[in-house]
Order: sequence, then structure tokens, then C-alpha cells
Amino acid sequence: MGLEVVFGGLQEESRLQTRLAAFSIDHGQPQERFYNLLCLAFGANKVEFADAENFLPPTRAPRCSYEYRTLVRAFHKEISPHVDQEMAKRVLNTDWLSDPDTKSPQR
Repeated sequence: MGLEVVFGGLQEESRLQTRLAAFSIDHGQPQERFYNLLCLAFGANKVEFADAENFLPPTRAPRCSYEYRTLVRAFHKEISPHVDQEMAKRVLNTDWLSDPDTKSPQR
């Protein structure tokens, strides 16, 4: 039997039991990922993503710029030095999904 954590009020009926493992996974819940991405977008550009503020909790929105800057610093420190810049340019310049209407039909 797994370890259980009890949340809730004083009455037995209002208690919610859940396994501790539900909170210890390394992959966030969809709702958590949604708010994290929304916050990063808002933190990156408050004008372009102004509507995002309506969906973020008031305690979270002011921290989004900080969260975005933290992500950018981490990327430049940990990932960017290991990226082959010439290969990255080739990848970014590749037309991966060209418009089928602009090509002649193949038979």
C-alpha cells in the first residue's frame, strides 16, 4: 500500500485523499504546463500577449517577466554553447512544409 496524504477540513466527509506519487512525477499536469507556457509568452512580450494576463492568476502575472528572463539565461548558459550554429542556420532556412499549391503535381 502506498503512502497517502490527506487534505481537507475537519470533517471526515470533506477530506480528500490522494497518493503522494501523484505530486512527485517529473512531468507536470496539463493545467500546470498551460499556465507555465502562458506566463512565458506574457513575460516575453506583454504587448503581443496582453490577453494572456486575463487568464493568469493575479499573483502569477507580475512574475512572468522574471520567469522568462530566467529561462533565457538558462538557455544561453546551458544549451546555446552546445548548438552547432551552421547546422542551426541550415535547419532554420529549410522549407520543411512547402505549400503544395506552388509545386507542379507529381505523377
